This record gives sequence, C-alpha cells and structure tokens, in this order.
Amino acid sequence: MKNHHASFAIRFIGFSAREVNIFDATFSVEQNREKQYFRLPADSLQEPDLYLVNADDLKALATLADMEPNNLRPALLVGAPNVELPFATVERPIRWLKLFDALDSLMERRLIMLAKQNPADTALANNVPERRRRERLDLDLTDPQEYERMRSKPPQSDRILVIDNQSTFRDDLAVAMAHHVVPVEWVGNPDAAAEVYARQTISVVLINPQLSSFDPYDLCTTIKQQHKNTRIAVIFLIDRNFAYDHVRARQVACDGFLSRHLEQPQILLALGKFLSLRR
Repeated sequence: MKNHHASFAIRFIGFSAREVNIFDATFSVEQNREKQYFRLPADSLQEPDLYLVNADDLKALATLADMEPNNLRPALLVGAPNVELPFATVERPIRWLKLFDALDSLMERRLIMLAKQNPADTALANNVPERRRRERLDLDLTDPQEYERMRSKPPQSDRILVIDNQSTFRDDLAVAMAHHVVPVEWVGNPDAAAEVYARQTISVVLINPQLSSFDPYDLCTTIKQQHKNTRIAVIFLIDRNFAYDHVRARQVACDGFLSRHLEQPQILLALGKFLSLRR
C-alpha cells in the first residue's frame, strides 16, 4: 500500500534567495500531492531525503561532492552542468511537472532501498558526511603548525547533556544511545548544567531554548568559551513555534537546531556527526 501525503526534506545547494522563494511557494501550494516536499533551513541538522542542486553553479557542484549523495540521499540537478555527472537532471527553464516527476521517481527508489535495508543500519550515522559551516582552509597556504593550533581537540569520551524542563526527550534518547555506549545526562536549568559540564566530559549539549529565565544564545556563548580548547557541540531542540535566529546563532557558534518531534533514527543521524558512535 502506498503512503499518502508523505513529506520529504530537501537540502538546497547553490540557489539564489529569489529562486529559493519560488521553490518554497511552489511546494506550499502543492499540498494535495501524494508526495510533498519542503526545504530544510540552512541551520537545521536534520539529514535531507534529497539534495536539490543548481547545476549552473560550480561551487554548488563541489559542495555536492562533499555531501557524498547516494541512493538513500539522492541528488537532483537543475540546469545544465558543464561536465557529465551521474545524477538525475531537469533542464531550465523549470517545468514544474517534470521537476515533481523527477523528485517522485528518486523518492520511490529511495523508499525501495530503505525497505531492503536493515533498520539498525539506517540509524547509524558513521557514514554520514558532516556539512561544512565554514570555507575549507587552503592547506597549501596555511602553516601546518598554525592549522593544528586552530583545531579544537575532540572530547576523550562521548557524553550528551540535555537541558530541558522535562526528562522525556532525554529518557528516549538515553535508550537509543545505550546501544552506542553514550551516556545521556539531564538537567532542568542552566545552573545545574554548569555543574555537570564542569566535572564531566561533554561532547554534545542539547538545549530547549524556550525555557524561561535565560537566554539560550548567551548560554551557548558561555558553554563555547568554557570549552574553547575542546570540541563541544551546542544544539537547540526546537518546537514549530520557536523563531530560530540564525544570524545570532552563527555569532555565538551554535551548531544548529533539531526539531524535538523528529523520529529517533533522524535524531541519531544528526547527532552522529558530533559523536564517535560504537555498535
């Protein structure tokens, strides 16, 4: 039996703001289709179901190569690349029926691959490439010793800290992470959190930014400054009604956000980029 009104997340690469707005508007009015699509915000750590790439932009094609697309995370090119690439393509100007047909075909193939795969494998994130938040350093122009000084050291062991007024999310996450031998701590406020990461090694901090009596962006700054010599990820757990300020988040080096309503495999895929998961 086919899924009705299945929704798929798309990561856009290389499109102008005007083009993105057109895609958003088109996706929003196509709500009666069996397969529906939505754009992932730039700071969302959710893994996409598909990459949509501006094939006329060489930088976008280089970025796609870093993403390592495959049958489970396929890519659709829009335009005419100057080199032959093994990806589905739709020409410009865009004919929307052809675009949706191409998207649907890729998602059908993806669903078939997922059905054949071991469910335990889909939850493991070791083979998910990390999205770059900054430009890659030119190592030919960078003193190797200077480069090493710039790199933060990873924690000696993995441990997650959840700052939330309810322990429900932490409890579910702790069960999933037990398979990978990753402890998950929980505290109800930032003051209690400070006591935890002062005496224990923490690799990821998940913050509910809608808690009262504190500014989550200021808290992110405090955590990053206290761990400036050690790599620590700070991630916001948001609800649909939270207005994530991506400009301020970048200023305080927040690593991004996750919807707290995502399914457990998607949570694991996102956190896997910041952890050394073991099976």
